Amino acid sequence: MKVATLVKIWTVLLFMLGASLLAGSLGNERIAVTVIFMIAAFKAWLVSAYYMRLKWEPHYITMVMIAGILLMLVLYFALVPDILYVYGK
Repeated sequence: MKVATLVKIWTVLLFMLGASLLAGSLGNERIAVTVIFMIAAFKAWLVSAYYMRLKWEPHYITMVMIAGILLMLVLYFALVPDILYVYGK
């Protein structure tokens, strides 16, 4: 893979970091948490696809990654009510 491609992805990751930090300052906590988790999922996909080179691996490895993403969604839906109950007041 070309270094220029990796630098572009790194730049996108930095932009997404800034976007998630700005999302944390939104007035609505529920929207902020949702946006932050969506950005985190996209950043995780970018890192796994390009830096871990999973984009060019066999499909069964991709299935393992999808299982991890599904578990992340379960964690999200399990923790968001707690986060909003404690900090959303």
